[in-house]
Amino acid sequence: MKVSTVTQRAKGFTLIEILVVIAIIILLAGISFTVFSNSSATADRTRCTDNLHRLLDYGREYASRNGGMLPSSGMKSAILPPRECKNWWDALAPIVNEGQPENIARNNKELHLLPATFRCPADQHLVVENPEDPVIPATPESISYTSWLDNTKGRPMNVARGSALRGKPWLSDGKPIDGRSVITSRDFDEIVAPVVERHLGAVMVLYADGKIVPVEEASYERIMKDSEPK
Repeated sequence: MKVSTVTQRAKGFTLIEILVVIAIIILLAGISFTVFSNSSATADRTRCTDNLHRLLDYGREYASRNGGMLPSSGMKSAILPPRECKNWWDALAPIVNEGQPENIARNNKELHLLPATFRCPADQHLVVENPEDPVIPATPESISYTSWLDNTKGRPMNVARGSALRGKPWLSDGKPIDGRSVITSRDFDEIVAPVVERHLGAVMVLYADGKIVPVEEASYERIMKDSEPK
């Protein structure tokens, strides 16, 4: 009688097979993380753009009531009392909170309460006790955007200048400093540069003519490159 021998393969995976599976899992995880990060960054930019659109509406309404001037933290030709234009968000607060007088500061010791529109979703620098609150006390530590002054004259921009406003940044991503606006490269380094990682190296900029763009690999020169009328 013929006896046949069958060599059975050992059960389980070999070391090489395990390593291949691990490598595939790592590769897929890396791809998923990249896709998620890009998707999250895109969503943050979209929400940030929406914020700036809303702030532009507030700014234009403010200008219509105050001689055409857009508010800034460094107003040199103040139209409103000092308390109201100490910071650009203080100047906008009465417009933003119309119908909600409890959100408007009544004296120098109180803070305006402002909605999430003033907070960039990608801002990791905010000092907010409860970020989910619909409104928060408005301070340099809780605001995500900073104002810019007219670089040629160092004063608030007047919407009546029309085409001359092309390329003039009014608000941008930043870490605001109480009472200051961006007017020089030093201001940029101190106020805007600390947050350039917020949108993967770009800075969201709202220009006074209404254009909103992410300036990639942002620098003072890149943001101001179209500031002079041609």
